[in-house]
Amino acid sequence: MDRAYRVFVPPTLDRRRPAPLVLVLHGGANSVEDTVKTTRFDREAAAGDFIVAYPEGTRGEWNAGTCCGSAPSRNPDDVGYLTGVLDQVEADYPIDKARVFVAGVSNGAMMAYRFACERADRVTAVGSVAGAVVVDGCRPSRPVSVLEIHGTEDQLIPYEGGKPSAVEAQNAPPYTSTPAMVRRWADLDRCPPPSPTQVAGPVTTEAWEGCANGSAVSLVTVQGAGHIWFADGLGPANGALDATATIWRFFAALRPTA
Repeated sequence: MDRAYRVFVPPTLDRRRPAPLVLVLHGGANSVEDTVKTTRFDREAAAGDFIVAYPEGTRGEWNAGTCCGSAPSRNPDDVGYLTGVLDQVEADYPIDKARVFVAGVSNGAMMAYRFACERADRVTAVGSVAGAVVVDGCRPSRPVSVLEIHGTEDQLIPYEGGKPSAVEAQNAPPYTSTPAMVRRWADLDRCPPPSPTQVAGPVTTEAWEGCANGSAVSLVTVQGAGHIWFADGLGPANGALDATATIWRFFAALRPTA
C-alpha cells in the first residue's frame, strides 16, 4: 500500500541545527487537508521553529485499537506506517530525536496514544484533544509525557467514561473516564502528586510535574465543551483555549533527561 504524508518546514528554520518534530494525526473521517486548516499547526511551527508532518490514515481512519470504524477489522499496520514516516522525515531533515512529539484529535489522538504505548522509544510526548486509550495493556518502554484536552460535554468520547451518547458512536466500546486515563499515565510515568489545580473560567488544569526522566502529565478540562479541536471564535466553551498553542507550549517546556 502506498501511503503519503505532508511536511511543513518553516522557511526561516536554521537547518544547521536539529529541530523538534510534531506529527499531527487527523480525526476519523477527516483528512490531512482538513487538519492543516483546522489546527493551523503550520503557523505554530513557523513561530516556534519546528517541523510538522501530517500522516494520512487509511479510509480516513486509524487502527488505534478497539475504535473506530472499519480500521480495527481491516488491521492496517499504522504503528509501522508512523514509524516509517519518522524514519523518512528524520532522514530528510535535521530532527532532534529527543524532541519528537505526536498530536492528534479523536481517532487520531487514540492513534497517538497507541503509538506512545508501543513505540515509546520514538516519541517524547503526546498532545491529545478529545482522545482516549483504546488498546489493552499499555506498557510503554520508557516514560512518555502526556497532555489531554477534553470537554465535559463530549458525546463521542465521554469525559466521565462509559458508552457515548451520540447516535453515530453507539457501537463504540465503553470508555475509561478521562481523569482515570490521565491518572494512569501519571502512574506509568512515576509522577509525584499533582500540583494544585488551576482554574481559569471554564478551563481547569491538573498537572503532574517532576515525573520520571523529566516527563510530565497534564489534564486540561473544558467545562461545557464538546468533541472538537478547540480554537478561538468557537464560543465560550469550545473557544476557551487554543488547542494548537496549548499543545506546543506543553511540548516546548519539556526537558527530558533520557
